[in-house]
Amino acid sequence: MKIIISESQYKKILLEERENNLKEKLKNLKSFFKRVSEDTKNQVGMDLNFLTTWGVTIAGFVMPVSDFIEGRFPELTSTDLTLISTGIILTYYHSNKKMLGTILEKIKEKELVFEFDSALKVASKLKDVFLNFIESLAMPTAKISNMLAYTFLIPILPELYEVAQTGSSVDIKEIVERSVAFLSVSFSGNLLKRMIYEIVKRFKS
Repeated sequence: MKIIISESQYKKILLEERENNLKEKLKNLKSFFKRVSEDTKNQVGMDLNFLTTWGVTIAGFVMPVSDFIEGRFPELTSTDLTLISTGIILTYYHSNKKMLGTILEKIKEKELVFEFDSALKVASKLKDVFLNFIESLAMPTAKISNMLAYTFLIPILPELYEVAQTGSSVDIKEIVERSVAFLSVSFSGNLLKRMIYEIVKRFKS
């Protein structure tokens, strides 16, 4: 039996699908940070729980780098990837040289220096592309004290692009509201909303 749905029903289904994709991605980011944090504690006795508040933000930047490195070096174990990921985290999101030194020693001990250097290069390129993109938005950058704090947006850019291409103004408003509601991070809600609106506007143009 053929089921006919209206255009508004179809758009609602698409919006719900994007919302589910959004939830799933954010859930994966939380899981990634939790796994890295627990594995780091087991491997080197280092506690990353003080960074939990920023777990989604950190994972939004580090997880794509980890996925790329895993694809390039399939022989790496999950513990190898954890060490490399932790090194990236401490390089970009924390200034404790002692903690970073401990991780670098472990990386050297496990002969992962080349892989870690490769990960650093990928992270640097990702950072530059992301920051250039954010700076290109019509927003006063003075209000954004640390633009790397918004890297949790990286994995959800495809959903925002789809909304920009096919969604109505109501759809866009809904996805922005839901995105902000899903993100339990310490940002100004208004600033985050404006940033997401500007990203959608950029994708629309």
